[in-house]
Amino acid sequence: MTASPTGSRYAGSTLAEVTWFFAIAVLLCFALSVPMVFRLVPTDFNNLITPILQLTPMLAAIIMWLARRTGTFRETFATGWRGTPRWAGIGIGLIAAIAAIQTAIALAAGIWQLNPLDQILTAAIWIVPVFLMQSVFAIGEEFGWRGWLATRAASWGFWPLALVSGLVWIVWHLPVLAVIGDRPAWDIVIYFAGMLPWAPLLLALRWQSGSVWPAVLTHGAINSVRVYLLQSVPNATDHLLIEVIGWVLTLAAAVWLMRPSRAQRLGHGSGRL
Repeated sequence: MTASPTGSRYAGSTLAEVTWFFAIAVLLCFALSVPMVFRLVPTDFNNLITPILQLTPMLAAIIMWLARRTGTFRETFATGWRGTPRWAGIGIGLIAAIAAIQTAIALAAGIWQLNPLDQILTAAIWIVPVFLMQSVFAIGEEFGWRGWLATRAASWGFWPLALVSGLVWIVWHLPVLAVIGDRPAWDIVIYFAGMLPWAPLLLALRWQSGSVWPAVLTHGAINSVRVYLLQSVPNATDHLLIEVIGWVLTLAAAVWLMRPSRAQRLGHGSGRL
């Protein structure tokens, strides 16, 4: 069957929009990271620059939205709150469960050792404040990747969009190389590869809930709850097996969220605004 000219033009327009969005988000991030990457400012300023970099996907999305005006801000960025508590709870629960399984396996196998109890309890005090802070920081990223993009490129289908956006998300993260220090090349590859499985999980939460907020709050949990369970509870070291277990479980969680029975039950239209 031959695609209609109208359908072809629509697909071409969407591809052009998304390409421009990717380019603006990445170039903005790279440009604003120049002082950090080239050590033009003291390293203490990195903690200020990084949250600014996190705003670049949202800024790119707003630029594209203002240029095209294809819908209201609420519709295009999926900022409705309905269903957020349930889906955010699912997302945060999955993050905690995956990290807990990784830690439990590492401790049982003798790969990691448990930190002193007083150290674990002291770190626990900071979980909620850090979660709230990281969730605020995540707004800039998620309004772009899982807000505007998930709406404008919904016609691509879930897995193609998750893969493409995940790969661009990795490229967008490249300035992080300037702050992670001197590490072996293989460790850096693992670090960046570990980002890819998060894209389908966060997109699944946005797709099924119809709101960007579950992705925002789950992103905040990745940088707080997950970090606590993997780095504050055990005395952790880099280990490929534990990383791979996390990747597999994260992808499995996305598959579970997107399984046909759930999509049919929810009408699968919630993510297509």
